[in-house]
Amino acid sequence: MMTKTMKRSVSFLLMMVFALVMVVPAFAATHTHAYEFYYDGEYHEHSSGYISGDASIDDTAGTVTLKLQGGNYFPQIKIGATSYNGSYNATTGLTTFVLPGSDAANFDISLHVVVAIGPITVHDTWYDLEVHWL
Repeated sequence: MMTKTMKRSVSFLLMMVFALVMVVPAFAATHTHAYEFYYDGEYHEHSSGYISGDASIDDTAGTVTLKLQGGNYFPQIKIGATSYNGSYNATTGLTTFVLPGSDAANFDISLHVVVAIGPITVHDTWYDLEVHWL
């Protein structure tokens, strides 16, 4: 009788370990990584001031999610010739970009910055920056 109980306990324990092993890769695929913006090869305090927390890296999807704060000023990011539109949330004041990539190496972006007062655009420029991982 005791042998049967122990076999059940061991079987149950093995099933639980297997279940945990299957779940861990799903969580391990996404992590965060601190970064800052570099301009002309050096840390750029002004543009880095708009960073809202660490980047979210999804290794499975091959994406990097960046969130910028401070208003609806960042409509697009270009990587090479491809543009990626930001998603602005008026409640949080954050613009979110989901870009292809990883945190394996720093990468270059062009950040589109547009400032408007009512219907009048007072600033509309692209800034060549580097996402520099810390």
